[in-house]
Amino acid sequence: MLETNNQILSTLHRIVAFILISDLVYAIYNLFMHMPKYFIGGLLGRIALIVVHFLCAKSVRTGSTSSRIGSILMTVFMLNMFPLGTVVAVVMLFFSLFRWEKYSTFKLPTELQKS
Repeated sequence: MLETNNQILSTLHRIVAFILISDLVYAIYNLFMHMPKYFIGGLLGRIALIVVHFLCAKSVRTGSTSSRIGSILMTVFMLNMFPLGTVVAVVMLFFSLFRWEKYSTFKLPTELQKS
């Protein structure tokens, strides 16, 4: 049985992606209400952030160094999203810097019952 690592960090990346999806829906709503000038750039930027957060959520479970660096970079970028993004980013930085679990391992079902 495959034990995946960094579950909390992966879940936090997914939560941020869903928050960005709700922001995307709000941006599309604003398109019909106000018609902003730079809508296409903002739309593409939001879609790129959503995709990157889902990719980080998937790769963080492997425990590799490259996924750790990617998670840290996305988290540092999120620190500017005051106030909710800053709080979530601080928690994510804690888990990616101090509670990082390296490579996933295979465990037998009997070993899982003992722990």
